[in-house]
Amino acid sequence: MRVVICFVFLAIFQMSSFGQEINYSIPEGYGKDISKEDYKKIVDLSVAIISKRYKIDFVKEGTVRLKGGQDLQDVNLHNLIGKCVRVADKSQWEKVIQEHFDSVFSSIDEQKAMDIENFESMKKYLSIRIYPKETVIQRGGIGSLVAKTDLEGTYTLLMFDLPGAFTPVQREIFELWKKDSTEVFQFAQQNINKQPIQKRMQKFDFDGASVEIAFLGNEDYAASYALDLMNNSPELVGEWGSVVALPNKGLVDICKISKDKPVEFVKFIQNTKPLIDKSYREHPQPITDQYFWYYKGKFTRINVLTDAKGNLNVISPFGLTELITGKK
Repeated sequence: MRVVICFVFLAIFQMSSFGQEINYSIPEGYGKDISKEDYKKIVDLSVAIISKRYKIDFVKEGTVRLKGGQDLQDVNLHNLIGKCVRVADKSQWEKVIQEHFDSVFSSIDEQKAMDIENFESMKKYLSIRIYPKETVIQRGGIGSLVAKTDLEGTYTLLMFDLPGAFTPVQREIFELWKKDSTEVFQFAQQNINKQPIQKRMQKFDFDGASVEIAFLGNEDYAASYALDLMNNSPELVGEWGSVVALPNKGLVDICKISKDKPVEFVKFIQNTKPLIDKSYREHPQPITDQYFWYYKGKFTRINVLTDAKGNLNVISPFGLTELITGKK
């Protein structure tokens, strides 16, 4: 009897200790997307899979922290949450989670086989992704990453585009290359510029004005591709630049600004704002709901204000206003 009691006590103690290591609080920003019960299911299934390969320290705020001395420090669950939420049949979640980690671990193994310290062998894997600042901060910030800012309110991260997964380039790896970050980002952008991007032009009648809009589409590369329009798509840039919307990583809307139609972009913004907001809110990897003036390789945010009657007022950036009024 004593043996049984001791065994039961040990089991309860282990469960209690394990429970203290896992915080099932839903990560900030996901409360409306998933229930506590479903989040717990994702965490438990993930922990079961990860623990077959790594020793887990604790789980908190959507991140699985691993014990030291292993080839990985953290496993982030945020993307996985999005994948599961998009699958209505929850009986399929176990399969979704298993496939997710199969891909992650395959990518890690691929990276192990690479000569990471050799920039010449790694530069073909370089890529770029844009994330909202709050998302990056929520996941630990940029301290261990290589980042720059192209669009106000976002970070552009240097990534590895590996088979099966994108993964951020860790700063400790980047520093081994002894390269300037500008040069490395240029290599990454050149790789992006080679990707097949769907381009479509369409004219719309907005309040009697004919406005031509360009759409870029590619679920992995569209937004990153748009960072270098002057080189990869000069036909989408007018004499006075373009107005660009990047609601999520897979979609970009563009309106050229020309001397012949200098204020066409105002109609573009006023009439596309609801769709841009929707594309931003409903995509699992949103970027920004703002509009930007792209001119000579730089992006300037355009202020869009809503008055008491619900009308959208578009405030042109100072530099663009100077061009339009002939003061520049």
